[in-house]
Amino acid sequence: MIKKKKNYYSLIALLFILFAFTFQLIRSHRYTNPESVIDSDIRSYYAYLPATFVEKDYAMHFLSNPDTENIWMYWPGKAPNGGFVVKTSMGMAIMYSPFFFIAHNLAEPLGYKADGFSIPYAFALMFSCAFYVFFAFLLLRAVLLRYYKDKIVAFTLLVIGLATNLYCYVTLYAPMSHGYSFALFCAFLFLLEKWQEKQKWPTTIFMGLVIGLITLIRPTNAVIVIILILFNISTWKDIQVRVKLFLHNYWKIIVMVTCTLIVWLPQLLYWKSVTGEWFYYSYGNNERFFFNDPKMLQVLFSFRNGWLIYTPSMIFAVIGIAMLWKANKKYFYPIIILSIVNLFIVSSWWCWWYAGAFGMRALIESYAILAIPLATFFAWIDKQKLFARISLSILVFAISAQSIFHYTQYHYGAIHWGNMTKEAYFNSFWKVRATPEFDTLLFEPDYLAAQNGNR
Repeated sequence: MIKKKKNYYSLIALLFILFAFTFQLIRSHRYTNPESVIDSDIRSYYAYLPATFVEKDYAMHFLSNPDTENIWMYWPGKAPNGGFVVKTSMGMAIMYSPFFFIAHNLAEPLGYKADGFSIPYAFALMFSCAFYVFFAFLLLRAVLLRYYKDKIVAFTLLVIGLATNLYCYVTLYAPMSHGYSFALFCAFLFLLEKWQEKQKWPTTIFMGLVIGLITLIRPTNAVIVIILILFNISTWKDIQVRVKLFLHNYWKIIVMVTCTLIVWLPQLLYWKSVTGEWFYYSYGNNERFFFNDPKMLQVLFSFRNGWLIYTPSMIFAVIGIAMLWKANKKYFYPIIILSIVNLFIVSSWWCWWYAGAFGMRALIESYAILAIPLATFFAWIDKQKLFARISLSILVFAISAQSIFHYTQYHYGAIHWGNMTKEAYFNSFWKVRATPEFDTLLFEPDYLAAQNGNR
């Protein structure tokens, strides 16, 4: 492990990231229009809070009354028993809740309606994501400093914070789930390192709670457990050591699992109350996975939100995974297996391009884990001779700049959220705004066909 008394570079990088987040959030003024903040998937994530604490009716019976104020802001589905049910699980509502309650108590004193949908609530939601992500970067920094020089850590944090589509989902689309999941992944990684050193009860409990929140926001993110299981395994002997560690701490494993289930308990009780079932798939038959037909190449390289097309800076993380075998073996197998499994799951979803999105938003949370191979790649550059180091640094800067510029293009409409084609991409290449012919080069996918498996 690398221990440094002075780690100023990474702290300066974090302050710069925080400034960039805050500046963009204030500059956007989106919080002045709550309807633009509490929109799309966010309505489902958020619905639990105003329904329960404003309307005092978590089952949403009030939606049967057409005179209910803000009724159009709720997007519940209908269960077979006729009950209203929120489409998404309540993990995001839990993450929103501290900021919701602050806004709820300040709304009326500030002269706004305490109805769950006025400006204070939108402001709280917009800035909550930046709050979580900033503290997540502090945890990620602590993990990376165990293995890499401070300047390598600083550059890694800057690339992830500013030169990936994470930036978009902490600012433009702040209340979407991806920044919050990224934060929880960072917390998991930090706790994993602590638990590996010494299996203390507080660390065990927090690990279970964090895993619970990760999966309650997005159940498929249960793949994060792969890191816990395979951590520090590179030989058959390591497997034996790992099994012995788990067996020796079996009570702690039981408590960890119990804490995860405790986080899920309110969700199970909610489903039972409103649908009559303990486990309820709220997405219906039209939205499902096609595990027999994963679109991995499209997820990676398609001009319709492909990951490495719109976030090319993460190419260096992919290269860095191979370098882990020599540089940091304890993470090699966990990260490569998690990455493959996660890519398979993400690319098997019926809407593999994830509809309205900037780039491949479904992979954003994994940047917490991919920070390790990304830092490994940058550390490798740092060891090269001067000419190679300068040349590679220029390449990294140019590709990272392209990632940042993609966000600018998206912000001004030169990249479409779901209908991009190769022709449209190159028509907009290094143009801030769309050309007159841009719209004619777009192609709208057939969502109904995709739901039926013709993706």
